Amino acid sequence: MRPVRAVIFDLDGTLLDTESLVLEVAKAVVEQHGYTLTPDAQRAGLGRTPIDAWNAVVENLQMKGVTPEQLFAESEPLLAARWHEAKLLPGAGRLLWHLHRHGVPVALATSTSRATLKRKMSGRHADLLNIFHTVNCGDENERGKPAPDCFRASAAKLQVDPAECLVIEDAPSGIAAATAAGMRVVAVPSMVTKGLQQDDCPPAQEDAGAGCCSTLSSLFDFHPEVYGLPPFDDLVARTVPVSPVWRIRGTVVKGFGRGSRELRIPTANLDRESLQGVLAEAVTGIYCGWASVGNDSAVHKMVMSIGWNPFYNNEEKTAEPWILHDFAEDFYGAELRLLVCGYIRPEANFSSLEVLIARIHEDANISRKALDESVYAQLQTDPSLKPVLTSNPAAA
Repeated sequence: MRPVRAVIFDLDGTLLDTESLVLEVAKAVVEQHGYTLTPDAQRAGLGRTPIDAWNAVVENLQMKGVTPEQLFAESEPLLAARWHEAKLLPGAGRLLWHLHRHGVPVALATSTSRATLKRKMSGRHADLLNIFHTVNCGDENERGKPAPDCFRASAAKLQVDPAECLVIEDAPSGIAAATAAGMRVVAVPSMVTKGLQQDDCPPAQEDAGAGCCSTLSSLFDFHPEVYGLPPFDDLVARTVPVSPVWRIRGTVVKGFGRGSRELRIPTANLDRESLQGVLAEAVTGIYCGWASVGNDSAVHKMVMSIGWNPFYNNEEKTAEPWILHDFAEDFYGAELRLLVCGYIRPEANFSSLEVLIARIHEDANISRKALDESVYAQLQTDPSLKPVLTSNPAAA
C-alpha cells in the first residue's frame, strides 16, 4: 500500500452536521406538496448537489406537478437563514487541527456551492477554511458526485497522486466518486435516521488500493497511524477528549425498564427534547462525564450510551446515562444535568446479555479512571452542573 500523503474531506454530514437542518427543511417543503419524505427518498438525495438531490427526491417519490427547481427555490431561503446553526460533527475539529499541526495537506471536496460554503463556514467555523490547501465546490465541476471530478481536481491542485489520497466521506454517492477517482475511502455514514446509510456503504476492504477501506461510527474512531499518518497524542486514560464538552440539561423520564430489571444497571433516560439543539443528530457511542440531579449540588461520575442500542434493536435513539452513585430512591421527573467530556467507544451489538453487561461494567471502570485525570476532574466544578434554585415569593 502506498502511504497517504493527503486527506480530502467531504463537508456535509462529514465535518458539519448540516444534514439535520436539510432533512428538517426538506420534510417541511415536501409536506407542503402533499408528500412524505421517506427514508428511501432521503437516501437518494444525500451527498448530491441541491438540484441533483431534489431531482432524486422527485423521482423517488414520483412527485407530480412540481419540479426540482421549484423545490430548490422553496427550500433555499429557509436553509440560508439557518446555515450558521450547523455544528461540527464529533471528532471533526480534532482531526483537522491534528493533520494541520503535523503538516499533512488537507483538501475540501463538497457538493455545496461556493456562496453557500461561505455561509456554512461563517462565524465560529471560519478559521477552519484556512486549514485547507484547496477547496473544490459543487458549482465548480461539470459533473457532481458520484462522478469523480471534484476529487480528481483536488488531487491535481495538491499535486498528489490519487493513490496517495485518503478521502473521508459519509454518503454513498461520495464514496462512489472517490472510488472512481482511484482513492481509498474511510466511510463515516450519517446515521441521522436509523439504518439510513449503514446498509448502503460498500463492504470495507482494509487492503483495498481504491474504494472503501474502513467504515467508522464517527471520526472519534479514526486512527491516523493505520494510514501512515501521525498518531493522536491526546488520549486520556483510553478515552478521546470531547472538545468542546457537551452540556445537557433535561428531565428524567421512564424508559424501557431494562436497566434495573434485566441488566441490574440503573440507567436514567432523558426526554428527547433536551437533546435537540445540543447533540448532533448523528451522534452515537459510549461517553463519560459528570452528572448532578434535582436540587442536589453533588456531582457524580457517569457513563452514557447514545444510540439505538443494537442488542435491543431500538427504533428510537436514546441517551441513557448510568450515574455511578447509589441513590436512595428513583428521581423520575427531576432535572438531570450532564457534562460529557470523553468518548470511550462506538456502540456495538453483543452475542449475549452477559457479554453486554460485562462490557457496560468495563465502560464504567474506564470512566472512573479517566475522570480521575486532572483534565477531566477539574470539570466537575463547571457551573452547568449546579441546580438553578428559584426563590419562592410566597415564603418571603
